[in-house]
Amino acid sequence: MSSGSNAFAVGSEYGVLRDVYLCPPDNFQWSDIAKEDTTANAVVRATLRDGVPFDRTSAEAGYREFVDAYEGAGVNCHFVETDPALSYQIYTRDPSVMTPWGVFLCQMYRQQRRGEIAPTYRFYEKLGIPVWNWATAGPIEGGDIHLIKPGVAIVGYTGQRTTEVAAKQLQAWLEKEGWECRLQRFAEHFLHLDLLYATVNERLALMCLDVLPEDFVAWVKGHGIEPVPVTYKEAMQLYCNCMSLGNDRVISSKGAKRVNEALRAEGITVLDPDLSMFTRAGGGPRCLSMALRRDAV
Repeated sequence: MSSGSNAFAVGSEYGVLRDVYLCPPDNFQWSDIAKEDTTANAVVRATLRDGVPFDRTSAEAGYREFVDAYEGAGVNCHFVETDPALSYQIYTRDPSVMTPWGVFLCQMYRQQRRGEIAPTYRFYEKLGIPVWNWATAGPIEGGDIHLIKPGVAIVGYTGQRTTEVAAKQLQAWLEKEGWECRLQRFAEHFLHLDLLYATVNERLALMCLDVLPEDFVAWVKGHGIEPVPVTYKEAMQLYCNCMSLGNDRVISSKGAKRVNEALRAEGITVLDPDLSMFTRAGGGPRCLSMALRRDAV
């Protein structure tokens, strides 16, 4: 049930990444998110309240670094067609999730992002990637879905961006395929589970131990995955959010200096483009990426 060598498929978070789905920052901005809009994410609301200015030149330069990191690592980058109505389309993690059987199409919570499903569907259709399942029970977003190893998944839920009923729907579909799937509730303040947890390789994951429940950490350890600890403050700066490239390599972000050094101390090669214009809006390297094809592990 892991990905094959040629087909677009993903059976883990850490098999060698061959193809990735990205979106250029053509229409990316912060200004459409009101400071007091309670449906907006906590990170960008704090950024706006603090008066941090959006710098398009910096955003575009950082994104070029990001793409260069992927291409330098031998990853094929596939870009979706941008839509000027979708300022947060750049976070390709959320409207869909690649699986061993095809794509799982999600249902976005925020009204401003619901339209992303249209270009997302057209993107997969153009590549000839089949739809495995399409969320119908309620909002569920890709940042909450983690295929931590072949046959084992986690679906986080807050009741907003991902609802319990939608998480249970996906859990049932995964279990029908023979997978183990744990559901994990956490506070909406943290946006998505990948703000608190991100796979590094088959034996390590970044984890915000200040927040994640002890039984969750014990369950993950039971699957042979040890934590690289990340603090609450670091998590809220998106420094717990990395994208595994396989072969003990990750893309992190330049600002995550202490976390990056902790990963390097574990023998991990860390690529660290300057993604500050994106992390300040609530999304890091994993949020900006959807794996399309990984080697089987």
